[in-house]
Amino acid sequence: MKGRRLWLIFLSSCLLLLSTGCWDLKDIEKLSFVRGVGIDEEDDNGVKLTYQNLVPKMGGTQEADSPGYVNVVSKGKNVLEAVSNVALKDPPIYSDHLKIFLFGKDQAEHHDIQGTLNHFIRDDEVRRSSYLLVSRHEASKVINQKLKSQQRVPVEHIFETSKNRSFNGKILLPTRIGRASDYFQMGTSFLVQSVDVVNGELTYDGAGIIHGKTRKLIGFIPAKDVQSLNWVMNRISGGVVPATYKGFPITYEIKKAKSKIEPYLKNGKISFKISVQTNGKLSEDQYPPENSYDVQYIKRFERIFERKIKERIQKAVHHMQKEVGVDPILLNRQVRIKYPDFWDQHRNEWDTLFQEVDIAYDVKVSILNFGAEGATKSFKW
Repeated sequence: MKGRRLWLIFLSSCLLLLSTGCWDLKDIEKLSFVRGVGIDEEDDNGVKLTYQNLVPKMGGTQEADSPGYVNVVSKGKNVLEAVSNVALKDPPIYSDHLKIFLFGKDQAEHHDIQGTLNHFIRDDEVRRSSYLLVSRHEASKVINQKLKSQQRVPVEHIFETSKNRSFNGKILLPTRIGRASDYFQMGTSFLVQSVDVVNGELTYDGAGIIHGKTRKLIGFIPAKDVQSLNWVMNRISGGVVPATYKGFPITYEIKKAKSKIEPYLKNGKISFKISVQTNGKLSEDQYPPENSYDVQYIKRFERIFERKIKERIQKAVHHMQKEVGVDPILLNRQVRIKYPDFWDQHRNEWDTLFQEVDIAYDVKVSILNFGAEGATKSFKW
């Protein structure tokens, strides 16, 4: 009898444990699935959050022309208060599927970006793989932009555009908030993708420069400079390089690219050599008497594109050195790896040293394919 009673108690305990399997169940109809948030400066040093939340389709009841999302605006004296204030008018925010953080220009320029993100990074619902982006204007303007296709969600469009890097070298490798947090901890400056509304369309529009020590936005660069600096950082995976030959347009299409940064230390002074190798295709040649089968003709084009790429890289890096005055292209990482003792001694003055370092450039272009106009030649790295 006693054994039977113990057996019943054991079974009851097991059933009790199994019955707790849905203790954290959330009613989907009462959740706001946020996909992105715009962060703007508000008066009196407050903050305005513009959430873009998906609208769940319940049993096919959603209207055919519905955009599939709703924007929710909340304000507060700080981020946590703004997040909490959402509950005064809408369901609480569910952040498991949040993809992007978009900072408006004023918020990023005037406030510590890491401090603003602090609440989100601490939130165990938010993924550290979420993207960090900036805008040249208010983030809410970008978030609220209605796309021509009503079925497209602006935040989803922004997120998906980052995948087009193999087609356009003017797109940055996405900066995740986890990586940004690492940069801030190290005091390292870096670039983040800028997205804006241009002629009524959401467009990737250059990049913002984030200062590693102040943790604030200090300026922007145009899209053409993004491609130039992508060459330096070994982040080119596609795109084109336009040029001219005797006044006629010619275009080089990037198929492969490889870059190397080599630091040198001599007499206590750092210098660099940046080497770029790329092979690709002559995709456009409007010169009337063109002859793609002529080896010297192609060699001439390779030299034209080499000069073009080199000039663009030199100009973009010079701008960083002499006008911006910080190193967001991570040359410091190469110094830290190769000369750790020198780095330990000078890490706090790196931006000053970066402004004066000598940099040599070596660019090699190999045209392997001429499209329907010529043959294909072999190439080895």
